[in-house]
Amino acid sequence: MTAVNATAIKEADEALNTNGFVTEKALPDMHDINFARALNEALIKSREKQSEPGYIYTEPFDYAGGKISNIIWNMDRIKTREDAEATLAKDLNWSVVQPQLTQADKETF
Repeated sequence: MTAVNATAIKEADEALNTNGFVTEKALPDMHDINFARALNEALIKSREKQSEPGYIYTEPFDYAGGKISNIIWNMDRIKTREDAEATLAKDLNWSVVQPQLTQADKETF
């Protein structure tokens, strides 16, 4: 598993408490899904010890232009996966991929 240092955990915890999320804008190593997952686990353990509220979750999202990034968010503050995707896009100034439906798809729905 990828190692996460105490400084990264502290910075991520501060971002979660301030914004409800952390992205690679605050911690550039977040671009690596293995780092993001290891950080997520470290945050869960750290926050449990401190009795910090909130369910912490991480997920990668795809954006226009083939960009992929990860977000860790507090599900008590950012309620849905779609909201987390939009929050990450806004934080990184990226565009969410909009599905392109064919005529056959439109007729099915």
